[in-house]
Amino acid sequence: MKKRFYATGLADAVGLGMYLSLSVLFFDKAVHLPNAQIGLVLGVAGITSLLGAMPIARAAERFGTRTMLTLLYLVRAAAFLALSVSTTFVAALLASAVAGLLSRGISPLIESGLIARAGNEEAVGSLARLRSLRNAGMAAGALPSGAAIAIGEAWAYQAVLALSAVLFLVCAAVCRTFDDSGHTAQGGVSRASVLRDRAFLRITALYGALTMSALVLGLGVPLWVVQETQAPAWTVTLVQVLNTALVVALQVRISKGSEDFGAARRMMRRGGLLSALAAVFVPLTAFGGAATDLALVVAAALLFSVGEMYVIAGTTGAALLHIPEGRKPAYLAAFNLGFAVTTVVGPPLITASVGLAGWGWLGWGVYFTAVGLVAMRVPAPPQADAKATHTIGAAA
Repeated sequence: MKKRFYATGLADAVGLGMYLSLSVLFFDKAVHLPNAQIGLVLGVAGITSLLGAMPIARAAERFGTRTMLTLLYLVRAAAFLALSVSTTFVAALLASAVAGLLSRGISPLIESGLIARAGNEEAVGSLARLRSLRNAGMAAGALPSGAAIAIGEAWAYQAVLALSAVLFLVCAAVCRTFDDSGHTAQGGVSRASVLRDRAFLRITALYGALTMSALVLGLGVPLWVVQETQAPAWTVTLVQVLNTALVVALQVRISKGSEDFGAARRMMRRGGLLSALAAVFVPLTAFGGAATDLALVVAAALLFSVGEMYVIAGTTGAALLHIPEGRKPAYLAAFNLGFAVTTVVGPPLITASVGLAGWGWLGWGVYFTAVGLVAMRVPAPPQADAKATHTIGAAA
């Protein structure tokens, strides 16, 4: 069963990687939209993605993971097929809005199905492996997109989106084979309980705040490289490849031990401090030549990447310990919204900070240090407190 969840997550990531790698150029070259309309289409898709996650999770708790995933993939495939043949702004807007509505709801269902019967230690490892596979899948999805961009014709962009739709149909077929037993909500917990769980919401907020480092690496560092350094332009691609390779190679290993709440909090702190150190490295490029700038950017990318993995491991481990039995879909959907909100508020903050030169990077250093230290104040779940009390009593 797990292999089928991994296969679904991988195929899903490849399909999304195809779209994300060429979406802007698709709207420009194939749909022929002006820049303002492209921004509006992408903005609406981002907003609908925030709106869809929790209702989808609640529906999955009622109707089952298998049923909802199958339906969602069928609708997503239809949305991508519609998008591939869109020739007007309205058609592209509607198809993108539907695709966006589903985008933040599917991943939590794959995750919750994968770990439905797993203990915390097994769940942490499973989610880490899934993330590694998804990163590899996103990278693989960029390959056909790169071919389409090289061809530069509308039909090539449309073919890539149609291929994404086919992959989502394959995902729907695989999801039909899932076993829904144990994947639906159990009684006794209100649907709104996740919104009243302050400790869990604090972890979610920290997840969003700390994963800002991924956006700083993906957006801020490339802008800095091309605008403010003497490093070669291909450094941007090197940074992306390095980040993907590290996540694929090390995420599972770094996640080990995060099922312990104390260790999870320390991982969050470590991730924040590593990100802060990386931010301080970046402005040092002002004092070097091309080779020195390249070395400093690579060093910063390494620190950001390792910090990101510690953040993911720590926040995921802490979040899993706070999830009540039978509520994984809703809680994981809420947890994933932490990063979703960051993708909305992060880009304008990051682009503005690049314009502040070294002071902007110093500000990010202070920010990640503060958030990393705040992570140590996250309250432990009741079972962790009980375990600590039991251990103290036994020692006495």
